[in-house]
Amino acid sequence: MTNTTTTTTKIDLFPNVVGQYPAKRKFEFYIKGFERTGIVPNILLTAPKGAGKTMLARAFARNLVIEDVEEIDDVLHDVIVPKRYFEFNCATIKNLRQFVEQIMVPYMQGGSKATFLFDECHMLPKDVTMALLTITNPNKNNFNTFSYEGSDIDIDFRKLTFLFATTEPQEVFHALIDRMERIDLDDYSYDELGQILLLNTDRIKFSGDIVSRYIAPALRGNGRAAQKMATNIKSYVAANNTKTFKLSDWKELCRILDIMPHGLNKIELRYLRTLHREGTVRLYNLAAKLQMTRSAIQSDAEIYLQKLNFIEVSTHGRQLSYDAKQMFEKHPELLEKSNHRS
Repeated sequence: MTNTTTTTTKIDLFPNVVGQYPAKRKFEFYIKGFERTGIVPNILLTAPKGAGKTMLARAFARNLVIEDVEEIDDVLHDVIVPKRYFEFNCATIKNLRQFVEQIMVPYMQGGSKATFLFDECHMLPKDVTMALLTITNPNKNNFNTFSYEGSDIDIDFRKLTFLFATTEPQEVFHALIDRMERIDLDDYSYDELGQILLLNTDRIKFSGDIVSRYIAPALRGNGRAAQKMATNIKSYVAANNTKTFKLSDWKELCRILDIMPHGLNKIELRYLRTLHREGTVRLYNLAAKLQMTRSAIQSDAEIYLQKLNFIEVSTHGRQLSYDAKQMFEKHPELLEKSNHRS
């Protein structure tokens, strides 16, 4: 008797989508459910900027395959294809009339089988948000009817899939969030950023641990930043006719493009210099010194600095953390201009 071993190869449903394993695991669950029921719940993707929410939504949509009929050489054939996919930036949706006439009527009626992504859904107008509370609340038969100016628009959840995405979930109407299954994406790790960089730099060789130790930490956990950096590196390599990207090349590229340690921007550096020079500073005093509003400081500077553990926030004000002080000791050149009022 011969023993045989059967090896099952798992199909990668998200090729070229780096990281985000918890999110992909949830999406795989919904894909399997769709294969059996033809239905997907409303899904809300939340993510920091550049975390790949749109790419992941597109990859998910490609896996929602259906039976359809396609005409080939004047003959109808049964085919297996992804549902049609439509993507809308909510910043371009100004009112309910536009939403109904330009989105609902042309794309959601007539038995259409489609997936819709509403990106940056925190920017939806209030009247559209109120309409979506009705649209995304199907009855027990997975069906709904939306009435507008005397006309009824039928919504069949056995055919339509609704995805929403945002970088600011706190700004989305809470009742709309209650209609959705929420999937949160994370910032990329240094290893994942390195993978994205290498995927986008063709056959360029990198010396030593330059990617993980020097380049990835400057990308702010942002996949889009990794793609942009790959473009810059390819341009540098082409211009300098080099085959291997070395540490000296990275330092020169940082000089040319003014890339700072940890990918700090000028606002964040001014903020840190102020705390280095003056110690503990209250938020309203920081706002005056930086000539920014308090809300702008909190949204444009402090979020990333807190991720880096560079600042300590208390009732007494803001002050540099031990990690930030170590950074300045390692990179004293960042303080060279602090003698001027920054």
